[in-house]
Amino acid sequence: MNIVYLVFGNNRDHYRQAYFSICTALAWKNDHDKIIILTEDPSLFNFFGNIAEIIPIDKNIIKEWEGKYQFFWRVKIKALQHIAEKYPLDSILYLDGDTFFYKEINALRDNLQKGQNFMHLKEGELSTLPSKTEKLMWKQMRGKTYAGVTINTNTAMWNAGLVGVSAQHFACLQTTLEMNDAMCGDGVTRRLIEQFAFSLGLNQSSKLQPADHIVGHYWGNKPEWNRMINNFLEECFMKNCTINEIIAKVKQMDLSQYAIWVKESSTRRKLNKIIDKLFKNTKAVYLGK
Repeated sequence: MNIVYLVFGNNRDHYRQAYFSICTALAWKNDHDKIIILTEDPSLFNFFGNIAEIIPIDKNIIKEWEGKYQFFWRVKIKALQHIAEKYPLDSILYLDGDTFFYKEINALRDNLQKGQNFMHLKEGELSTLPSKTEKLMWKQMRGKTYAGVTINTNTAMWNAGLVGVSAQHFACLQTTLEMNDAMCGDGVTRRLIEQFAFSLGLNQSSKLQPADHIVGHYWGNKPEWNRMINNFLEECFMKNCTINEIIAKVKQMDLSQYAIWVKESSTRRKLNKIIDKLFKNTKAVYLGK
């Protein structure tokens, strides 16, 4: 199984998040699983040495992968197709950077080998979801057909922080891409198109199953997790820890003490932005920048 990350752009938080997620993957994977990182800045992952395969991408590749409609998150679909083409016999377990493993992953690996596809969790039927974006998507797509799939009251949205694609069903990535492009061409509001395309495309090959019982996704509480991760990595590198020492530390961490989602008031949100800014400035002093 290939455990895949995609990291590009200039936001160092994204790279630190991926670092931590990779360390949790190393704590739970077996000797046959491979870590693959597609990244715009390979030098930032030199620490992992031959533990991970680094695939460089650049702005030209990113622009090409964004496609005709220059849709930013289409890059994720193309990245998974790239890995599928390079390793056609190995199932893919893709993770966003803001994720972490907290249990052994044998069940995920075994079920991928048997032909099961996964996404992080089912968020619900699009027709019933409450956000403005989802309500607008339902209004725009209700009853329409994209790449052979008609959007109806049973059509579900899944979270794409984790995408597990069985090697038996790599063709569903092309279906996902076609759905993504058809929605872009139809003028659907863009924020969740890639996520919805994965939800439809992967479910065509096998009934999607959740993986939130094995992988956490803290998209709803990034400020707290970023502070924890920054402190953790700072300490590890200041103490010149080896990768094995870092993995041992990760195994001992009680990650359940950090909420993966919190409902923030507007005041709390503004305060967190101020704290994050101060924290980043302090960290820059530590690093001598």
